[in-house]
Amino acid sequence: MSKIDFWVKPAHARLAALGIVVLLLTSLLGACGDAATPTSSAAVTAGAGQAGAKRFDGQTVTVAVGSFMSSGVNMFKADWEKKTGAKVQVVEIPFGDLYQRLYTSFSTGAGEFDIAIYASNWIPEFAQANYILNLEKYYPEKTNWNDVVDKTKKLMYVNGQRYSVPLDGDVIIGYYRKDAFENDQNKAKFKAKYGYDLAAPTTWQQYQDIAEFFTGWDWSGDGKPDYGVLEAQGPKDVGPFIFSARAAAYAANPKTPGSLFFDPDTMEPSINNPGWVQALKDWIAIKKYGPAEMATYGGGTMRGNFVAGNYALALDWADVGVQAQDENSSTIKGKLGYYVLPGSKKVWNIKTKAWDESSEVNQAPFLGWGGWHGSVAAKSKVPDAAWDFLNYLDSTENSLKAVTTPGTARNPYRTQHFENPQLWADSPTKYMDAGPYLQVLKQSNSLPNTQFDLRIPKSGRYSEVLDNWVQQALAGTITPEEALNKAANDWKQITNEAGLEQQKKLYRELEGLS
Repeated sequence: MSKIDFWVKPAHARLAALGIVVLLLTSLLGACGDAATPTSSAAVTAGAGQAGAKRFDGQTVTVAVGSFMSSGVNMFKADWEKKTGAKVQVVEIPFGDLYQRLYTSFSTGAGEFDIAIYASNWIPEFAQANYILNLEKYYPEKTNWNDVVDKTKKLMYVNGQRYSVPLDGDVIIGYYRKDAFENDQNKAKFKAKYGYDLAAPTTWQQYQDIAEFFTGWDWSGDGKPDYGVLEAQGPKDVGPFIFSARAAAYAANPKTPGSLFFDPDTMEPSINNPGWVQALKDWIAIKKYGPAEMATYGGGTMRGNFVAGNYALALDWADVGVQAQDENSSTIKGKLGYYVLPGSKKVWNIKTKAWDESSEVNQAPFLGWGGWHGSVAAKSKVPDAAWDFLNYLDSTENSLKAVTTPGTARNPYRTQHFENPQLWADSPTKYMDAGPYLQVLKQSNSLPNTQFDLRIPKSGRYSEVLDNWVQQALAGTITPEEALNKAANDWKQITNEAGLEQQKKLYRELEGLS
């Protein structure tokens, strides 16, 4: 409205408009009195900085998200639209295609998406290329920032600046069937065969022994032979993260920090060293203790089958624990136990080129994928609305609802999520015995040798290459050594294309090395 338009209006209209101006000035003056309030226009209209309190009438926010995380977005879509007057269009992208689809859209300047929800591992690459917005101007209005756990916070930063909103916390853990492990006859038979007590595995050898023991007979009493294990081994899905979680115990040596994926001094790939080869041999060997279809299972399929069937062991993020509570699809509610990922008493040393052996188990929990994070696209024409929607997804109330709801692929990432098991028991899912579940997740996030996933630029391509060659070894067409040597050669090429010195500098920084 121009000045002339204002003064030619009727008196009552002028008074109403003046009232609006006074309210806006009052809000602005109140904001200026708060040292934590940002200077952006979006923040001024935010009132107390609460997501969904602003109006974005007529605007549409397009969200790109990996397919099986989409329900963690869609469940809040209608409420935000109602509060803001805007619309949300969700574009679901198959998990295995997500990196390439986002990279192509960003690098070509297509401007298809206002928000990308993706692996935190890709943040450094997208931030350095200016594909996503620096969010520092928005963060001062975010009232629940400090509740995010430290390891998740760390993933958001590039050069000291925040580029994402966390929506998930990812660490891979183990699951076991308590009803099978606590059966006295099973315990006696297992000890007689293997010479030690049946319990949650602490080493990968124990994991394989247990998987073997529970395969091929009806330990559940349902009249059908059961299996020892279920894992996601299918191509173009979560396989590279499950495999890397296995490799960490053999290849993440505390004496050589930062050496899981590369030698941090040279950027020579580590993924073909004997530690990784041992992990791949183990992963191939475990196939015989699961169903034949396991070779095709992605993460979502694996979860659905595990909670509906009879498998003694599993590896997954926190999703299985939540999905097991859904009585509409799960037959194992109340039957689930949890453990930190198994380790190894030998771990490869990249400097001495030898195994370091110990009576102590090297445990190296793995923060695979790093968690789903949301970023605002640099080309977005509605960045304030995009930020507001992300902030709404991450509100204290909505984040708790998401992590306690089956099928959202959103796992605990706030202190609130871990500290009060009663919140889980009181959720609509009515989680049974949440304390041990949350304790294992918390411990896995905080052990001294807990490992971050690969986060340097091109991490998506490195992962795709690893998956391609590992799948060939799983299929038996090449040996584990051949597969990982070929993967390492491809990694060298990717590193050289991206710039070896630049990759080394960022890799060392992200690993906390000087």
